[in-house]
Amino acid sequence: MHALQVSFADETDDHRPDGSDDLRDLTGSDEDRARLERAMNVIGSQVGELSVNIADTSGMVGDVSSSMSRQAEEFHALTRDISMIARSNQTVADASRGAIESAKSTKAGLDATTQSVHGILGNAVSDIKSMATSATEITGVLDSVSGQIKDIHSFSQSIQGIATQTQLLAVNAGIMAAHAGESGRGFAVVADAVKQLADKTSTVSRDIVSRLDALRTIVDKLQKQNVENETVATAAHQRSTEIDEELQKFTGFSQTVAGMISEIERISDPVEETTRACSTVLAKVSDLDKQVHTSAEMLTAASSKIDHLVSFSENVIGEVAQSGIETEDTPLIRHCIAKAQEVGAIFEQAVASGALSLSDLFDEAYQPIAGTNPQQHMTRFTKHTDRLLPPIQEAMLDFDPRVTFCAAIDRNGYLPTHNHIYSQPQSDDPVWNAGNCRNRRIFNDRTGLSAGRNQKPFLLQTYRRDMGGGKFSLMKDLSAPIIINGRHWGGLRIGFKINS
Repeated sequence: MHALQVSFADETDDHRPDGSDDLRDLTGSDEDRARLERAMNVIGSQVGELSVNIADTSGMVGDVSSSMSRQAEEFHALTRDISMIARSNQTVADASRGAIESAKSTKAGLDATTQSVHGILGNAVSDIKSMATSATEITGVLDSVSGQIKDIHSFSQSIQGIATQTQLLAVNAGIMAAHAGESGRGFAVVADAVKQLADKTSTVSRDIVSRLDALRTIVDKLQKQNVENETVATAAHQRSTEIDEELQKFTGFSQTVAGMISEIERISDPVEETTRACSTVLAKVSDLDKQVHTSAEMLTAASSKIDHLVSFSENVIGEVAQSGIETEDTPLIRHCIAKAQEVGAIFEQAVASGALSLSDLFDEAYQPIAGTNPQQHMTRFTKHTDRLLPPIQEAMLDFDPRVTFCAAIDRNGYLPTHNHIYSQPQSDDPVWNAGNCRNRRIFNDRTGLSAGRNQKPFLLQTYRRDMGGGKFSLMKDLSAPIIINGRHWGGLRIGFKINS
């Protein structure tokens, strides 16, 4: 925060704040002196008003500069975020294209595999069907052969019966030929031939029956095996049907992959459009980022120029103050200097009496008070200032209606004891605390540190007082140094309103 600072010259200077000296030496007559005094009063008043406006403008420029700096950082962060989004979108787009290519390749592979499996399974099903048909046909042929074998077997049995009867007939014929004697010899020859034929027929018939029995056993085994083969072929055919149904799922899966490709393409297109949009936005934001940084640099330069203007105003007001001209602030300045000296004397008496030590009074080990917001602190001398300072500080509020506060601060801006009105117990609202709980806090801004470290007879500053919650109060800050046994402890600080 920029503040306008004015101080009297050291006590050894030739000029005095009561205005009782040099003007007589500068003028030749009372009339000239009166005109000069009036002119100096007007100049002092106008310079004072100018200093107020400069301080206010400086504060606002500082606020805008800080805001612009934060915005610049936010633009930097936004640019980085958009760049990350653009890179992420590009990665997603690349991944989508890769996924599409992979899905297309997978679909092509599935289609080729499905067609190949369809062909192989089709041939296998055809072969299985042929096997089943052949098994059925073989079963029919074997059934026919088995029937014919049965017929042949029955024929062989008939032949066997005929052979047996022929043998019986041959035996009877031989007996009759033997009874006939010589006359039946020819008949005996025939009977013998018939008997031989019957024997051969019987032998052949038995052999045929034996072979037919063996063949029938083989045919029965073939029939049984063929029935089993037919059952297996039928089951295989049934399973081939089931496999074909499962194979249809491959086709469905291929269609699903095709749908997935379509969906990925639908995703990929907007992502690529978003990537292009991000690139456009990134370019615009980058341009805005440069503009904001340029504006921030220009504001910083403007703030620096205002600082020079503040210094110029300080010098002018300093010259006016040193001229001895009486202003509306002169009585308050004199009273502030006197009360600062009184505070120093009270502290010296406390040290001399042993109420506190000099080391305690200059304690800088600020102990944070837990749970406070804004942060408050305690030192070894705080309880003593709570006892010693209120009579002087509270009385200052009645000295001039413009006075808003009066508080002593040490060299580091630590304010141990404030006016009662600003020493309320803290609440849960940090904004309310900032305006109403100002005791035990460290005000190490430029105005606070300047007031605490100034060692000239007085220091007059114009500044914007931060009341919390973004609220500021334009005020003058008057301070005079507090000296204890020759050591500079801090200053008595008075804040008072600016007359409009």
